[in-house]
Amino acid sequence: MTTSPSTPTPTTLGEEVLLLSLDDATGESRLPLRTMDAIAVATLLERALSGDAAEAALPDDAEKWIFEHRNEEYETAIQGLMAKGLIRKEKRRVLLVFRTTRYPESDGSVESALRRRLAEVVLEGADPDPRTAALITLLHHGELQALAFPEADTDGSPAKQRMAGIAGHHWADPALRRMAETAAATAAALTAAAMVTTVVVITTVT
Repeated sequence: MTTSPSTPTPTTLGEEVLLLSLDDATGESRLPLRTMDAIAVATLLERALSGDAAEAALPDDAEKWIFEHRNEEYETAIQGLMAKGLIRKEKRRVLLVFRTTRYPESDGSVESALRRRLAEVVLEGADPDPRTAALITLLHHGELQALAFPEADTDGSPAKQRMAGIAGHHWADPALRRMAETAAATAAALTAAAMVTTVVVITTVT
């Protein structure tokens, strides 16, 4: 009896960003502020990639939309990955007082396939399909390159340069590329503002 190869579990762009950000063992999110904003942007790109002209346009105020929806879209991505059996929810108590929720990996096959797909494009020079180009654009503009390639954390790394090139040139539709860049840049600005506010608050308290 022959068996057909298993069909890869479909994931959204937001779920893919979240998969890359979660530590497989601890379930903690790396670069959580940037990740949340990137997931919100991913929702907008997902609409654009659907081919529905009515869905493809950015909201009138992209910054406001991302700010208002980032928590909701982050939670949607978490619930999506749990429903697909890729992560699980664990609640823990730290120092017997503080409760934390983490999402360690349950099934690593999808993330492994995702990382292989990114490596083929970024490290081996393959041409990206539209969804892979969209994901790389999100990682590039959100300064999340290191989630996929730790070596891309330095400015001169070939991986970081390749991702920048893809974000700028590997889009079949120039209008879609501009939309992706605008939305991702908006999210990056929001993240920077949030980080500055956090530093100011911590400095004031201490």
